This record gives sequence, C-alpha cells and structure tokens, in this order.
Amino acid sequence: MASLVVCGAINWDISCFVEQLPVPGEEVIIKHITRVSGGTGGNVAVAAARILGAKKVALIGALGKDDIARQQIAALEDEGVITEGIGHIAGEESGQAYILVDKTGQNVIASHLGANARLGLAHLNKAQVKQQLQECRGIVLTDPPLEVAEELIKLAKRRDVPVLWDPGILIGPNPEALQSLAKQAEVLFLNETEANALLGTEELNTSLQKLKELRFGNHAVLKLGAQGAVMLEPASGAVIEIPALLLNKLGLNVVSTVGCGDVFAGVFAAYHVLGADLRKSLIMASAAAGLNATKPETRGSPDRAILEAVEQQCHDLGFTVQEYRAPKTAE
Repeated sequence: MASLVVCGAINWDISCFVEQLPVPGEEVIIKHITRVSGGTGGNVAVAAARILGAKKVALIGALGKDDIARQQIAALEDEGVITEGIGHIAGEESGQAYILVDKTGQNVIASHLGANARLGLAHLNKAQVKQQLQECRGIVLTDPPLEVAEELIKLAKRRDVPVLWDPGILIGPNPEALQSLAKQAEVLFLNETEANALLGTEELNTSLQKLKELRFGNHAVLKLGAQGAVMLEPASGAVIEIPALLLNKLGLNVVSTVGCGDVFAGVFAAYHVLGADLRKSLIMASAAAGLNATKPETRGSPDRAILEAVEQQCHDLGFTVQEYRAPKTAE
C-alpha cells in the first residue's frame, strides 16, 4: 500500500555541462552530456521511495507511447515506485527537459511538457488511482495541470490527508489562481524565483508579511539553495532557518543543482508521513538536497541510512537550526 502519492511531471533530462552559462547570442562549448530520467514528479517520487522503501510511493503522471516512456517506467520500478497510476497518451511525446549546467552547478532549464500537459481529470477516476488516493497518508503535488491539482486538493480535504505542494512552473502564468489553491496545502514549497512570482518578493521578512496579508494559514518553505531553507508560519510569525549542508567539512563539492528542489520536497514528504514533525522533516530535506548537489545525476538523493548518518555527522560538526518569531531581534 502506498503511504505517499506524488503527482507531477515525468521528463527525460538532457543535461549539457558547460564552463559558464551563455548570455543571449553567445555560443559555448559543451564538455559532456548526460541523458537520464527526471521530471519533478518522478524525481520527488524516487527521493521519497529511497526513504520510505519499495512500494510505498505511488506516482500519478502521464507519458507518451514511445521509447522514452518504456525507459522511464523501468527506471521508476527499479526504484520501487508504484507506476500503475501513470497514463500513456497516444500521439504525444513523453516530456523532455533540456538543461545547461555550469561549473558551479547552476543551471537553466527549458522543458517540453509533451504528455505531461495532457494529464486530465478523467485519469483520477481510474480504479488504481482512486485506490491509491484512498489509502495514502499524504499527497505531494509538483506541477500537474492546474485542474488536476485543484481536484486532488479537494479529494485530500475530504479525507483530511495532508497536501504538500511545489507548484514550480505553474506559478508563471497563474499566480492569482495559485494563491487561492496554495492556501489549502499544508506545506507550500517555493524557490527564490517562485517566491518572487507568487509573492512579489524573496526577502524573508517581506515574504512572511506578504503571506500574512494574503491570509495564508499554512506553512511556506523557501528553498534558498546555498543559503539553506526557511520555514515560515504566517499565522504565528514563527520562522525556522536551516543552513545548507556543510559540504566543505564533509569533503564534498557542488556538481549540479538540478533536481535538488525535487529531492527536498520528496524527502520532506517522506519524513512527514513517517510521523516526523515539520522541523525534523525540514532538516532531513535540506541535508538530502545538499547531498544531491554533489552528484551529476538529477536523482542523486541518498537512501535513509546514508542520509541519517550524514545528518548526525553534520550535527556533530556544528549544524545549527535557528527558531524565532519575526521580526528577528538583533543579537
């Protein structure tokens, strides 16, 4: 039985590693290329499955009827992800993402949604999908079509199942519609670009104030990359700041930041359905995302034993968490 259901994109990632990202009109030389399974939904599901174990995470999504689809299903099943909820859309290519990664690990991504954009409400009525949604203890949404996200939030509310949402690419064209829906998620994940698009700011105290003005009563997590992560609770003004993983002290270096946000969401959700409190889930998510950044592959997240060993090691090295009520007072 699936403890966690994930709904979102499944892409084939073509990553091109370059010295620096090009500016408009500039041509740069690619040092090497990787072609691997990706997509926010697939990445979140795999990251969660490495924590929860085989057959504990189900993925709802859409692929074409092509070679990429066959490779994607095989890769997901090798990771123990339940794939019965993935539809195959005739006449559509499976989703693909084209990624440039520079020597510091920073990236730019252009996605061809393909079959991902064809995931519809009818898919949620399939017997296997309905069963997964009835049995699960948590739902993670990444970037399914907005009508699918809205229906899944409604279904979750009826069963009092927590929804964790990382809207990603959906924010751009739909900020007002997203604001209304996002208030209904227990936890909302945003990177700096997404926070700017949804809230008009990425600055911590301003973000908290904007969330209060918009009457958000849930928790918002700002994923800040090398600066770690921050969880905001607008109703109380509570703030939890988590530093980035201490890679230098661990003898590790950043290779690629592609997929780190997905790993963050997947690991957070996994610990949440295991019964960990939000603080613990946040710590483990931040550590897992940091480890993912040290790998060239999109899905470089650790299993539970490795993650918990590294988290304990960082704790011993001085990994500290700050908790306070905003505005933060000077020390």
